[in-house]
Amino acid sequence: MIELVIYALLAAFIFSRLYNSLGRSANLNLKNLTSVLDVSRSREDGVENIEGYIDSNNKSSIKVTYEQILQKNKNFSISHFIEGSSIAFESIIKYFNQGNLSQLKSLLDKDLYNNFVEKIKHRKEVHESIIVSVVSQKILEIKLVKNVVFIAVYFLSEQINFIKDSSENMISGSTSTINKVEDVWQFKKNINSSDPSWLLVSIHYKKTSNDKTNDK
Repeated sequence: MIELVIYALLAAFIFSRLYNSLGRSANLNLKNLTSVLDVSRSREDGVENIEGYIDSNNKSSIKVTYEQILQKNKNFSISHFIEGSSIAFESIIKYFNQGNLSQLKSLLDKDLYNNFVEKIKHRKEVHESIIVSVVSQKILEIKLVKNVVFIAVYFLSEQINFIKDSSENMISGSTSTINKVEDVWQFKKNINSSDPSWLLVSIHYKKTSNDKTNDK
C-alpha cells in the first residue's frame, strides 16, 4: 500500500514537471508532430532572429546556411523545427522503450531504424526512460546538401531511467532518481519535399549525471 502511494506521488511530480516545462507541447500527440515540423507552414513574422536557438562557435556559418535554406523555401521556420524536435525527442524515446517499431518507422532514417530493430529484437530486459523535462535545447549545426537539410540538436533533459528483467526485478537504474542526460540528435529533411516529416538520422549519447532523488 505504501509503495502504491509512493508511485502515485512520483507520477504526480513527473506530470507537474512536464506541464511546467513543456506547456502545451506535452499534450500534443504524434498526429500533430508532422504539422509542428512542417516547414511549409506560412509565417507572418518575416525572417526569424535565430540567435537564441544556436549554441555554436561558428554561428555565422549557421546563419549563412539558414539564409541559403530560405532561398529554397521561404517558409522554413527554426522555431517550428525546435518545437517539433522536442516532441520527436520524447516520442522516439517512448516508442523505443515500448518496442513500437510501427511508430518508429515514420520518425527514423532507414539505417537508424534498422539499428533500432536489431536492438529491440535482441534485448530481453524492459527499458524505461521517463522524460521529466527538456531543460535545454540548442542547434549545434545546420548543413545544406543540395536540397537536404541536416540539423544537429543538443538536448539536455531530466529523465528517470531504469531497466527491469522479465520478472519486473530491477537490474539497473532507479524509479526515484532523476538523471540529467545529454544527447545530440541529427535530423534531416528535403527542404522542397511535400512530405512535412523530418527523420532522425543519428543519436550521439554524451553523458548522464544524477540530479536529485525522491526517497522511497
